Amino acid sequence: MDSKLENLPSFEPRVSVSVARRRGLRPLAMLAIGAGLALAACGGGGGGGGGGTTTPASGGTISGTVVKGPVNGASVVAFAVTNGTKAGQIGTATTDSQGRFTMTLGEHSGPVMLQSTAGAYTDEATGATMTMRQGDVMTAVLPALDAGSTATDVQVTPLTSMAQAHAQNMAGGMTPANVTAANDAIGGYFSVGDILHTMPMDPLAPGAGTGATQDMKNYGMSIAAMSQYAAMIGMTGSSSGMVTVMMNDASDGVMNGMAGATPISMGGMGGMMGGSLAPTAGTAGLADAMTQFVSSGMNRSGVAMPDMQPLVDRLRAAGGQLSGSGTGSTSGMVGGTVFMGTVTDGTMSAFAIQGGQLGPMLASGAVDATGHFSLSVGSYAGPMMLRASGASYVDEATGSRMTMLPRDVLTAAIPSVADGSSGIQVTPLTSMAQVRAQDMAGGMNPENIAAANSAMGDYFSAGDILHMQPMDPSVAGAGAAADPSSRNYGMSIAAMSQYAETIGMTTSSGMVTLMMEDASDGVMNGMHGGTPISMSGMGGMMMGGNMQPSLGTSGLAAAMTAFVGDAAVNRSGVTMADMQPLIDKLERSQGLIQ
Repeated sequence: MDSKLENLPSFEPRVSVSVARRRGLRPLAMLAIGAGLALAACGGGGGGGGGGTTTPASGGTISGTVVKGPVNGASVVAFAVTNGTKAGQIGTATTDSQGRFTMTLGEHSGPVMLQSTAGAYTDEATGATMTMRQGDVMTAVLPALDAGSTATDVQVTPLTSMAQAHAQNMAGGMTPANVTAANDAIGGYFSVGDILHTMPMDPLAPGAGTGATQDMKNYGMSIAAMSQYAAMIGMTGSSSGMVTVMMNDASDGVMNGMAGATPISMGGMGGMMGGSLAPTAGTAGLADAMTQFVSSGMNRSGVAMPDMQPLVDRLRAAGGQLSGSGTGSTSGMVGGTVFMGTVTDGTMSAFAIQGGQLGPMLASGAVDATGHFSLSVGSYAGPMMLRASGASYVDEATGSRMTMLPRDVLTAAIPSVADGSSGIQVTPLTSMAQVRAQDMAGGMNPENIAAANSAMGDYFSAGDILHMQPMDPSVAGAGAAADPSSRNYGMSIAAMSQYAETIGMTTSSGMVTLMMEDASDGVMNGMHGGTPISMSGMGGMMMGGNMQPSLGTSGLAAAMTAFVGDAAVNRSGVTMADMQPLIDKLERSQGLIQ
């Protein structure tokens, strides 16, 4: 079929690979059937509609769609793959306004790599028309194509691009086996059964979710999440740079912000001014971005959070490993976010826990400019403690940038690290839970850690404090996309900041240290066991005196009330009506953590 047919109405019968597999057909057999159907549809006289010819071209044919949002005017080139490596050019095409293309390939037999450059698309997160940046590409690899056969509905997307980069980086390169494994691994990672032939849902199209399968929804929302993440981190001009960094991240089989042992640079990526890709960008970062996009006005598809929650949860809890890839780091990775207000730097250290007590340090590294961290802990399996120190953060109650005092830390205890953990939150609440577990009989054993994390989540009605991302009340409209647990989490941290400001504490990290001491014995009453907690030296506080017995109960309730009612600092849109149940709970609380 001539490439000019790309502009004609689509009338040829098609059989996709996914349908063929459900019908028990082998992919190559399906391609042969597709070739016969296509030739039958194109045979006979007639013409019109764009001046295309009805005379079938000799050789094989590939047709499909380039999607980052449909890409108009993209240049698509097909390359032969020889001995696992991209070889000579065998076909070209240009996409139409819907991103569709058709090209002939001659008599090539074997794997085929498609590469798309240039073109314009509508960015999902912003609605702006953007062009693919020079140097950014999208790719896809077909594991096999028989000479003279036809492949239809082939998708070229950010997900197929990640799979191509991964296959290329595997031992042997883009062999049919590696291509199949990489396509399956990326599909499994994003819960899309067949990334080569499933059409991504367009979330900008009104009502698009109505007729879409779950795979199509997952596909479209995964692409949109990349666009949303680009907007969240200030990538301007063209979000196609996010596809490039995601390809680099996926290339080694582990989504951890690194290509092998090298951090992925964000320098020159569509407006970014340097720095490295966050270690959790491809895990919790995409989960957060997907959550934000689904709840935004740009999502016109009708797809809601209940539809996407399984994938969001999967990404948030992902260890970053592309399953079945057969490559990538064998070291366990632990990553997540430090939050006490927005954290911009500091040091994160990971420690083994042995016999319920703090053991040797396993790893240490920097917290990046967005509060993210990623540490390689090797083959360690068991309970672990994380400790952040020296961090700078934006204090919620004042909006001032502060640096943690030398004596202050943020911690989190993890019951078990077997194959790595991602999406871990290190916050004032996890810090309180860590010292509570440490003070229990038996210390920080897995049972005590799990119990302390659960009890602290219950105390503040914040759910899973180890994995739930706190809402940031300084972000305009953040409450709209946040569930009640996330709101309670963020407002509980803000209340500590507000209390510190109310009593004249100049560095609010000292308030976290007080809360940790108060929580350690399981009762929020201003005492550690039978000893009142001293306020001396706490971030500019009065030089003496003891912590108020009601600080962790009615004191926090009053501080939360004050913070929520201050529109200058609470920009989230969360109201007193949203927070009243937690405020009432704290007001009436006897301080028992159980």
